Amino acid sequence: MSRASDGAAIDRPGETETWVIEPAREGTAARAIELWRYRRLLWFLAVRTVKDLYEGTSLGIFWLFARPLFPILVGGFVFGGLLRLPSDGVPFVLFFMTGFVPWSLFDRSILFGTKCLDQHKSLIKRLYFPRLISPIASVAPAAAYFLIYMVLLTLVALFYLWKDGVLYVRVGPSLLVALLMSVFTVFCALSVILWTCVFQARHKETRFGLRYFMQFWMYLTPVFYPISLVPPEHRWLIFINPMASVVAAFRWGVLGVGELPLLPLATSFGIAVVAMAAGIWFFTANESSTIDRL
Repeated sequence: MSRASDGAAIDRPGETETWVIEPAREGTAARAIELWRYRRLLWFLAVRTVKDLYEGTSLGIFWLFARPLFPILVGGFVFGGLLRLPSDGVPFVLFFMTGFVPWSLFDRSILFGTKCLDQHKSLIKRLYFPRLISPIASVAPAAAYFLIYMVLLTLVALFYLWKDGVLYVRVGPSLLVALLMSVFTVFCALSVILWTCVFQARHKETRFGLRYFMQFWMYLTPVFYPISLVPPEHRWLIFINPMASVVAAFRWGVLGVGELPLLPLATSFGIAVVAMAAGIWFFTANESSTIDRL
């Protein structure tokens, strides 16, 4: 009998074609290798998820660029124009955007990722592939919005350079901190998605309750206000929230205002690693029974 790993067939003259189905190997390394083998499907699902945002709409792909403008305009007008919150000496629009951009990446990744199994269920039921691909691919729309926000941030910074003659954005190695915070934000979001996508597949109201929770979480994060507004003896309460240190570090890396909270960042990193490890275990342990409920 001819044997072929991973269900592949060996075709030799005079022999019967045989397919061998073998159990998937366990372990982190085996999972990583399997994800790499299916990387083209990961790209396909990511592109498909982004296209779902604007296909069938009257505005088409323009809608993908129009949607990010509304929260920036509303947030800048309400918190900067009406409430006149402090902004550590930089224009409030820039201050607000450097808080909203990483938060939006985190928030939208979770909201899109939570419904990933439902969104990809037609493919999941027909074809085998590592189920972890679905939550990873689901952050693609949030990543697309992030790139659009960064373009908007650059344009706003150039406007203030023309208007005030000051380049408020720091150009230098500190921008690497903002880049690292962006990657870390996606990592944190995935550690949450691995839990919420399973709950969403079993309880359809999960994402509706999650929307309200994420709004509450945003106000606990220094997106609209500077940490300097909080008395020093109470700032540890702000940094209990892991995203607070991420937003503060991103803003520091781009504008150079505020502080780089190294100790809170280290704590957030530890929490995220533990949450990711637990999330992978939870998702792997429940993926089969969850798929059956789709």
